[in-house]
Amino acid sequence: MSVSQEKSFWIWMASLPGMGAKTFYALLKEYGSAADFFDAVSAGNVPAGLAPAEVMAAASAACSHARVTEVLAELSAKRITAITRLDDEYPSRLAEIPWPPPVLFVKGNLPALDRAIGIVGTRACTRRGFEHARKIAAEIGMPVVSGMARGIDTAAHLGAMDAKAPTVAVLGCGVDVIYPPENDALYHKIAETGAVISELPLGAAPAVGNFPVRNRIIAGLCRGVLVVESGIRGGTAITASLAVSYGRDVFAMPGPPYMEAAALANELIVQGAVPVRSAADIRAYYGERAPQEEPPEDEALPQMDFFQHRIYELLRKEDMGIEEIAEAVQGTPAEVSVALTMMELSGLCRRLPGGRFGI
Repeated sequence: MSVSQEKSFWIWMASLPGMGAKTFYALLKEYGSAADFFDAVSAGNVPAGLAPAEVMAAASAACSHARVTEVLAELSAKRITAITRLDDEYPSRLAEIPWPPPVLFVKGNLPALDRAIGIVGTRACTRRGFEHARKIAAEIGMPVVSGMARGIDTAAHLGAMDAKAPTVAVLGCGVDVIYPPENDALYHKIAETGAVISELPLGAAPAVGNFPVRNRIIAGLCRGVLVVESGIRGGTAITASLAVSYGRDVFAMPGPPYMEAAALANELIVQGAVPVRSAADIRAYYGERAPQEEPPEDEALPQMDFFQHRIYELLRKEDMGIEEIAEAVQGTPAEVSVALTMMELSGLCRRLPGGRFGI
């Protein structure tokens, strides 16, 4: 049997509901090939207990050459590529981890990921955390891998695309399922410029148990993982722990000790993670220079008078209301309001809910 034919049976196996990597490799070891497992299922010669009952039920129900053809046809119709461990383009770093995905379903074009950095964090991030993650992803000059979840993941993908750099989203559902739904536009943009990937069968729903398993792919694909904001427990902590176990570099963005969203990053730094304030810290760690020198921040800004500059420096540190700014700069609320209006028109600040302003 040719490699391409065997690859078809790998894809068929990986498309069976409940077929995780451990079960896949156990069956492959038992039968020697996916094609031989298919034949054993067809002949009813698979011993009880060799695989979970749900997997065997699914395999028996789908054990026909017509079904193999249907699986391949659906992939083609949806413009989804299947990369198996039989393929040369299978990511080399991912192949090194325990129980790597036998098959990756890919929407888009998987970029080279030897220099990739994973950027992960909480869905319930702060606005400043979101913006800082986006800025780091835009300036890092490396492919960015994340999970397309709300919050920090979304910021990471947006930042990479801001810089026209490749980004890869790893889903905890089928690669043809857009989750969360509000990231529909983001999903399609990532697929156009990079890739959306999953090891789960097409149509698989975003079940809670899928995400910790998904996180091993994020850690496995990258040479390093940056934790931006996260509580001490949760999916981000799992990803960081996996990165450590895989021998990946772990970076963390420190934050105030009283802020819950900084708890994991601060703890990781205590344990030896590399503290990161900007993309330059990660580039310096790898001995890489920026793709091009960025001008000093002040030179790139629209012109400001002294009063506006004082307000701008305050807003760089935290969001503030007019009364707070007036007190800090020793001006009147009316003077501050005029200055903020001019700054807003120049793109130097923006109006936020609750009468506050920020950068």
